[in-house]
Amino acid sequence: MLGKRYRSVDGTIIEAIRDVSFELVQGEVLAILGPTGCGKSTLLRLISGVEAPSEGTIERDKDSTFNIGFIFQDSSLMRWRTVYDNIKLPLEILGRNDPKKVDELIHTVNLTGFENAYPAELSGGMRRRAAIARSLVHEPNVLLMDEPLTGLDEITKEVLQTELSYLIRKMKVTCVLVTHDIGEAVILSDRVLVMSPRPGTLVDEVRVQLPSVREPAVRSDERFSDYCMFIRKRLNILHPLREREPH
Repeated sequence: MLGKRYRSVDGTIIEAIRDVSFELVQGEVLAILGPTGCGKSTLLRLISGVEAPSEGTIERDKDSTFNIGFIFQDSSLMRWRTVYDNIKLPLEILGRNDPKKVDELIHTVNLTGFENAYPAELSGGMRRRAAIARSLVHEPNVLLMDEPLTGLDEITKEVLQTELSYLIRKMKVTCVLVTHDIGEAVILSDRVLVMSPRPGTLVDEVRVQLPSVREPAVRSDERFSDYCMFIRKRLNILHPLREREPH
């Protein structure tokens, strides 16, 4: 069981998560959903190895490599580098040179023609596309996403949700998504972990059984509405109008 505590500036001990335990299955997209401050981003840092748990351990398959990609809440592009140079940055850090892979991802995320543009010259959606391509260029086997589409308008967000879903399933990368957006969690994931307020604990696990290719039209699927309603009930943010669970 994982636990994580922090000491604040005034010396107060803050318990971020308590007694959290789950398995990440190879090839799946796992969403972690919960209220602000419940420890979702803390879990990503623990999984990545940036921080160590206060209690418990994270066990990794000894027979597989652990190569991480990370999409942050902010696109975090370097403003002095072009789209092309931002995307190839992970390869530079790893001492690799693969211009074909960079070109392929630029095409895949629909940024062809903007290779030499700087972040300030891009729309919010285009900056997110560049950030997504950068996180995948070194072919990670685990992709961590910390609210990757936050702050975008609804139309751009829906388009990018579809594109991101297609990309991660095409590349067969194992993903952990942190989000506040219930619909986004259902659209992108195979499984949703619902967390309580701080200290975050696991309230429920929802397995999402929708078509593997999640086009925007899936939102009209009755099962999509059922999943969203059930998750809202588990988060205690909506008085249920019907006592129906996902089927």
